[in-house]
Amino acid sequence: MTAHRDLKRIIRERQGKTGESYTAARVHVMRERAALLGLTAPGPIAQEPLRVDAAVLKINRQSARVHISGESGQLTFRSRDVWDVVPGHLVTLAIEKRWTWKGDDYASGRIENPRVDIDKLGLSPLPLRGGELVDLRSRYEPYRRPDPYAPLWRKLTAKPRADFKMDPIAWGQLPGAGDEENPTCEAAERAEVGDYVGARELLMEALGTDLRCIDAHAHLGNLEFDHSPKLAIVHYEIGMRVGQLSLPPGFDGLLLWGHIYNRPFLRCLHGYGLCLWRMGQLPHARQVFERILSLNPNDNQGIRFCWDDVRRGRSWDEMQALEAQHP
Repeated sequence: MTAHRDLKRIIRERQGKTGESYTAARVHVMRERAALLGLTAPGPIAQEPLRVDAAVLKINRQSARVHISGESGQLTFRSRDVWDVVPGHLVTLAIEKRWTWKGDDYASGRIENPRVDIDKLGLSPLPLRGGELVDLRSRYEPYRRPDPYAPLWRKLTAKPRADFKMDPIAWGQLPGAGDEENPTCEAAERAEVGDYVGARELLMEALGTDLRCIDAHAHLGNLEFDHSPKLAIVHYEIGMRVGQLSLPPGFDGLLLWGHIYNRPFLRCLHGYGLCLWRMGQLPHARQVFERILSLNPNDNQGIRFCWDDVRRGRSWDEMQALEAQHP
């Protein structure tokens, strides 16, 4: 036992000097002991992969375009794990090999611990425009009883509120593009005719250019919603949290649907709430639906119907079955 404790102490001392893992330090110590005793040394030391945090910018078929924290530029990372992450994820890269080819940086290895941590992506908030006070009661026809939404409408429109518009980048008007160029609109058109691969590629390109293109996150969520709500909700959440960077703490203004650049953020919130409902998280879904209604009380999206079903405790499956009976 004393010899074993001495061996562990020697290994720990080497760790403290070299920063190696315990396993690597142990191999070195055992190699040195074997050399002193004239014994056969252990095999070659396995190199521990370098681990760094990185922001995922876009996903290709076999690789991810990433930005490593603390580095300039971008890198193409090849991994079998690319389908487990989405643009806007913060991940840990276990880099096993790194190289440069024709001036571009590449690496390969494993992608670990994908997570949503927008604050660590280094994104600049998109600016909000406007702020003029708007009296919604004088502008729109009110909701009246017996509509279940009427009491909440009265509360949300009790006084004039500041009306804001999000930045065009949120909608897909990317820097350097022409006024008629919008990849998210083109992607939506492709998806409508069944070209989901082409739509996805356009959305990935948009996010590779600017992760703040909130509409690209929304449409990627839409592409996943029917068959994978657990993946869809990640797209929606990232878009939602990118949008929230633009909102000051305690934001109580309006982001009306009538302003086209606000729609991507409202779409992400809608998709996020639907996924929560579908996954059985009704109280959380209700909070999200009420947040959407507070931002856009006139409710061009029909959120009030989802809100009413959720607050009454109606499950997603129950409502889907009812809708199938009465299309």
